[in-house]
This record gives sequence, C-alpha cells and structure tokens, in this order.
Amino acid sequence: MNADLQRLIELEKIDREALRLTEEVASLPRRVAAIEAKLAEHKAAVEQAKARVKSNEASRRQNEAEIKAFQEKIAKYRSQSSSVKTNDEYRALMHEVEFAEKQISGCEDKILELMIGLENEEKALKVAEAELKTEAADVEKEKSEARVRTAEDEKLLAGLKGKRDELRAGVDYSALAHYDRVMRQRKSALAEARDQKCMACFVMVRPQIWQEIRTNEQIITCNSCGRILFFDPASEPAAPEPAKKKSKARAAEVETEAQQPEQESTPTQ
Repeated sequence: MNADLQRLIELEKIDREALRLTEEVASLPRRVAAIEAKLAEHKAAVEQAKARVKSNEASRRQNEAEIKAFQEKIAKYRSQSSSVKTNDEYRALMHEVEFAEKQISGCEDKILELMIGLENEEKALKVAEAELKTEAADVEKEKSEARVRTAEDEKLLAGLKGKRDELRAGVDYSALAHYDRVMRQRKSALAEARDQKCMACFVMVRPQIWQEIRTNEQIITCNSCGRILFFDPASEPAAPEPAKKKSKARAAEVETEAQQPEQESTPTQ
C-alpha cells in the first residue's frame, strides 16, 4: 500500500477518536450541570415542604391565639352579666358570648384540620428530604466519575496528539493539505471504494480508475465528494466455489443412460 495512503488512513482514525474524546470532555460539564439542576429541584421540593409545615404551624398558633382571645371575651362578658340592670343588656351579653363560642368552635375545627394536614405535610417533608439525600449522593458520585473520565480522556488526547503529529510529519504536503481541506468540509477525508463506487457518496468510478484504486498504490480522490479512496480486500465478495467434478462412476452411468435410447431405436433384422 502507498505509504502516504496508509498514514492517512491511520491519521483519520486518530482524528475521529480525538474528536470523540474532545466532544465527550466538552459534554461532561453539561452533564454535571444537568444533574445539579435536578438536585436543585429536589432542594426546592424540600424547601417547599418545609414552608408548608411552617405555614401550617403558624396558622395553628394563630387559631390558638384567637381561641384564647375569645375565651377572655367570654369570661369578661359573663363577669359583666352579673352587673347588668336590664334584660336587653343581659341578652346582648349572652349574644356576644354565643358568638364567641361559635368562633372558638370554628377555630378548633380549623386546628383539627391543620393537625391532620400537618401530619401529611411532615410525611411529605421526610420523603423529600430522603430523596434529596439520595440524589445528593448520586450527584457526588456522578461528578466524581465525570472528573475521572475527563482526566482519562485528556490523557488519551495527549497520547493521540503525539501519534497524530508523527503521522502528519510523514505525509506528503499536498496529500496532507487535501486531507485537511476535505476533513474540514466533510468531517471525513477518506472513503472505502467498493463495488466500483465511493462508499461515502455512492458515485461510481470509471473502470480504469477502479483498477488503480484496487492496488492502493496511489492517492486517488473521488471526483464527486473529494475524499481519498482506498480499497479494502476484506470487503471483496468471496469467489464462488468451483463445481465439484462428477465421479467416474456417475459419469459412466450418465454415458450408459445416454446410449440406451440409441440401442432401443435400432431396427430388428
């Protein structure tokens, strides 16, 4: 195989692997940001659950304070009832007492509802905190794995750079310039030629060019896409097996069968 062609084939393999590693390194921070965003959602869920618990407790304290205030009013009204002079004043005080008692009953109902709600909200808070703890552990694990993977990829990239520089130094300038130009335009600079066509753009090549490509002794480019073409003998379809020779016995049998009609057609004298 042409030495430049061989080096270019190896160079493209390295360039593709380097591109994959570079993209992976670039994607890892985005992946970490995504999992941290998910963690932030769990933190927000915990804060919301805590806020609901606090709101519940505040509402319950407010209702308890209102009950105490109404109880004080009732005590005051009952104390005043002993000193009223008319039935109208007494009925008015009893009306206030009745109103205060109804308010106390309403507050007590609200407190009962709040206590039931608080039980559910505290359970929800525990679940949210447990999920946050699990997610935080997963995030730290993924971040650690991402840092390890980044370090490994960067080490591999450094090794590939040395091999890449060595290969490029050994390739003819014009062939390398063509390789770089096509690589920038099409993200791949070489293509296998198979069945007399370029396997990248699937355009047929002329028979004479096809025979030259099959030797892999020249740098030949596709007239359609510009990629450097190479031939891989492993892709050549296997030649059909030759038909098995008939055995002598079978050949004799066939010959006998062929002669029988002639014997049967001979007239009797």
